[in-house]
Amino acid sequence: MSEVLTPNEPTPDNSLLTNSQDVLWEKSWHSTFDAFRIINYRWFFAALCGNFASMNMQMFIRGWLVFEITGSYEKLGWITAAGGIVGLFAAPFGGVVADRVRQKKHVLQIGGFANALVTLGMALSITMGTLSFEHLLLASILQGLVMNAMMPSRQALTRDVVGITRLTNAIALSTSGMNTARLMLPGLAGGLVAALGGGDGNIDPAKWVYFLMTALYLFSALVMAMVNVEDRAQPDIPDGPLLQELKSGFDYVLRTPTILMLLACNFLMVFFSLTYFLLLPGFVKQVLDAGPDRLGLIISISGAGSLIGSLYVATLPNRNRAKILLTGSLLMGIALLLFAMSTSYWVSVGLLTLVGLGQAARMSLSNVLIQSYVNDAYRGRVMSIYMLEMAVLMISLYPVSVLADVLGPQWAVGLSASCLIALVLGLFCIPSYRDLD
Repeated sequence: MSEVLTPNEPTPDNSLLTNSQDVLWEKSWHSTFDAFRIINYRWFFAALCGNFASMNMQMFIRGWLVFEITGSYEKLGWITAAGGIVGLFAAPFGGVVADRVRQKKHVLQIGGFANALVTLGMALSITMGTLSFEHLLLASILQGLVMNAMMPSRQALTRDVVGITRLTNAIALSTSGMNTARLMLPGLAGGLVAALGGGDGNIDPAKWVYFLMTALYLFSALVMAMVNVEDRAQPDIPDGPLLQELKSGFDYVLRTPTILMLLACNFLMVFFSLTYFLLLPGFVKQVLDAGPDRLGLIISISGAGSLIGSLYVATLPNRNRAKILLTGSLLMGIALLLFAMSTSYWVSVGLLTLVGLGQAARMSLSNVLIQSYVNDAYRGRVMSIYMLEMAVLMISLYPVSVLADVLGPQWAVGLSASCLIALVLGLFCIPSYRDLD
C-alpha cells in the first residue's frame, strides 16, 4: 500500500530552542545563520568548506586539462560519464553504509583521505610530465567512487547534527559554503594557471592547483574529527544482508509517491540544467574566445548568484518550498536559453549569475523536501538513491557532448534549456508537487 507522507516532526533532543523561541528567531535577520548556534555544525561546516574548495577548483582544472589535451567535447563527456558509471554501484551501497554506521563522520574522513591521495597522484603525474587523458579518466573514476560512497553519509549526518527543525537552514548554509568556494576558487585557480604561463599546450602550472587541492582534502578530513555526535542506540539499524537492505530502500521509494515524485522531477531538472557546465571549458574557448583565466573567472562570478540564492533559502520558513524551487528553476531555464544565444563574455557572465541564483534554490530545496518527507529508517538509502540519480545523469549527459561536437555547444545548451522551461511550467500545473511545503 502506498505511503502518503507528511513532513517529519522536529526531534526534541536536537532542538536548542523552544518552538516559541524558534518563531521569534526566524523573524530576525539572524535566522539566516541559525544553524551556526550549534557548535557541532560549525565544525561540520568548516570541514565541508575544505572539501567544497577542492571540488570547485577541480570544476575548473579537470575540464580545462581535458580540453587543452584533446580539444574534444566528447572527451569532456567521457570524463563526466566515467564518474557516473562507478556511482551506479557506489551510491546505493553508500546509502546502506550510512544507515548502518553509528558514526557517519568516519565515512567522510576516509573519503577525504582517499581524495587527497588521488589529487596528489595527479600533481605528481603533471610534475613528471606523464599526464595523459587516461590519467584524468582514471582520476574521475576513483573520485566518483569516493564521492558517491560518502555523500549519503554526509547528507544523513547533517540531520544528526542539527535536527529536522533546522535542516532547511543547515543545508542552505552548507550550499552557501559551496557557492562561496565556487565564487573564489575557480577564478583563483584559473588566474594561477594563466599567470604561470598555462595554455596553448602548456599544462605544467596545473600541478600547483592539484597540490593545493590535496592540502584542502586533508584539512577537511582532519577537521571532521571535531564533529562530536554521540553514537545513537538505533534499534532500526539494518542488520540483514547488504543486498536485501538495498532492495528495501528501492521498495520504500516505489511505494511512497511523494518521495518518488521528488526524486523523478529532480532528476529531470538536473539533467536539463547541467548541460552548460559539462560544455563550459570548450564553450568559453570557442564561443566566447577566452583563455583559462576567463574560464575560472566565469565559474567564480556565476557563483555569486548561487551564494545569494543559498543565503536567501536559509532565511525561508518551512512553507511554500516547492513553489520557490520551481520559480528558481524557471529563472535558471530562461537564463540558460539566453546564455546559449550569447557570444559576449560579460553578457554570458551576467546570465550565468542568474543561473547560479536559480540553481541554488533547486539544489537546497530539492534536498530539503526529500529529507523532510523521508522516514528516518530509510534516510541514508533514500539519499543514496538521490546520489544514484547524479550518477545516472553523468552518464546520460554523454550524448549531449556528442551533440555539441556535431551541432555546436550553443545548440546543445539551448535545446536543454528549452526542455527545462517546459518541464517547470508543467510542474507548476501539478498541485501534488507545487503545493509541497
